[in-house]
Amino acid sequence: MKIYFLASPRVIAEKKNFFLKVYGLLAREGKLVDDLVYRLAKDKLKDFYKADRKERINRFRKWMKNVTKCDVLVVEASGHSMTLGYVIGKALELNKPVVALHQKGEESYFVSGIASSKLQMMEYEGDLREDQLKKVLERAKKMVDVRFNFFVSPEILTYLDWVSTSKKVPRSVFLRELIEKQMKKDREFKG
Repeated sequence: MKIYFLASPRVIAEKKNFFLKVYGLLAREGKLVDDLVYRLAKDKLKDFYKADRKERINRFRKWMKNVTKCDVLVVEASGHSMTLGYVIGKALELNKPVVALHQKGEESYFVSGIASSKLQMMEYEGDLREDQLKKVLERAKKMVDVRFNFFVSPEILTYLDWVSTSKKVPRSVFLRELIEKQMKKDREFKG
């Protein structure tokens, strides 16, 4: 499982040892697609805010590429961050499972307002326990989409293209929603 781990640099600066521990736990559970949190926790924070415009644009593009590459996005959401909110929204738009960790009593407003079956909030108190993280990652792993290709007639393809452009819904999302509706109706299904 490919995991993308992000947090606000301000929060990382306050709890460096915590982030190094979580990074290590996540590395044991899957392949991390980026080491930004690790680098920031290892005192590279001053360089982060000194970046010029070009570097910030490149950083943002890299984040978006990593969201596309990962299977699961894990964010520490105790601090406020509009950027993290955007990245979470993008991951959910791509139908990626998101795990939002937050310190007890510090649930982030930019995450709590999101309604998605792919979003899991995980509260921890003090130090994050490994068994808690493993459990939430197992649930996220079950939500990872599997690529499934099939052939359709030209007429069906034309219809799907029409749905996509007129209703502003990706073809895959439209098909997935149709199947999910049918799954709810089919009482014999025990998945």
